[in-house]
Amino acid sequence: MTVTQTEGFSSTKENIAVLDFGAAILKIVIVDPSHPEEPLRFERIYLPIRTKREELEGVLKTLLRSYADYNIRKFILTFRNSFLSSAKETLEFVIDSVTKFIRPLNIIFYSIDGEFVNLETALKYPEKIIATGWKALGEGIWRLINQDVLIVDFSTRTTSFIPVREGRIMSKSNSDHERMKNNELLYYGVLETNAAFVQPKFEYRGELYNLPSEYRALTADIFLITDDIQTPGYIIETPDKKAKFKEDALGRLRDMLCILDESFDEFELIKIAHLFKTRLLEEINQNIRRKLFENNLRKIVLSGIGSNILYQYLKAKDEHDDLIQATDIIRTAEINPPYCIAYIYATKKMMANV
Repeated sequence: MTVTQTEGFSSTKENIAVLDFGAAILKIVIVDPSHPEEPLRFERIYLPIRTKREELEGVLKTLLRSYADYNIRKFILTFRNSFLSSAKETLEFVIDSVTKFIRPLNIIFYSIDGEFVNLETALKYPEKIIATGWKALGEGIWRLINQDVLIVDFSTRTTSFIPVREGRIMSKSNSDHERMKNNELLYYGVLETNAAFVQPKFEYRGELYNLPSEYRALTADIFLITDDIQTPGYIIETPDKKAKFKEDALGRLRDMLCILDESFDEFELIKIAHLFKTRLLEEINQNIRRKLFENNLRKIVLSGIGSNILYQYLKAKDEHDDLIQATDIIRTAEINPPYCIAYIYATKKMMANV
């Protein structure tokens, strides 16, 4: 395995970087272990690896060069999901790309057991490395607030429900497969969900519409139409490869409804978008109620790129007494799985050095 290393990643460096690989989004978080509550940098990069595998090395090379002055010593790799055919193939593909620029000895992984393991161990047990960020999010937020809580992570593709009591994550799941079965993972996201999936049999004005299953409009289009996100926040590709303005989103919604004429004007399309938004958020709220009851919890912390959308919806319903956003815990950072992994590693490292 050929390994090259930029001058910036020397043994005298101390900062920690987490590279979080998702099917469509690559994230990097950098923290100083002596002050992990104030991350040095966070960046989100759109990279659909399934369809653009050949671009990963170029993106990594550019990314790591741009961070060469950040005094990075350790790189923690984490994976939002298995975006190739298996956990093993996903892990091996990314490691092969990353180790062209970073020494294997400088790379570690966060496992489902809550441990940090080296490259050899990760390759031996790849199923323990993929899709573990939700557990880090639970542990990280507990360390930050030290309170029993239901964490609801409303992200680009999914919504996660993570109950924590007395520092212990109450979930018995060890994979996304089990989390789906246990109502801890819903494939309702802010951006990437097929809008038709929210309500495949859509009723409007007394008529029932069987919506097409293929991707014609996304939840990104719904939330753009309802003014919950703006064009710069539409960071993924559009289904029709067209622009990301409200007018274009309305066109995609019209296409999803198979409307060829002007029978539905813009006002009605906006009304329909709000109906889809309400249906999606209420589905999430129903699961919040279920998880609060099952785990005897009251406090809710909302995280993820869509946390403010969900927060405004739940506040308007005035149903939950103890509801906060992760941004209220640390106002200078986005509390997401890669940040929590960096925070956990940093605090463990500092405790070990005491």
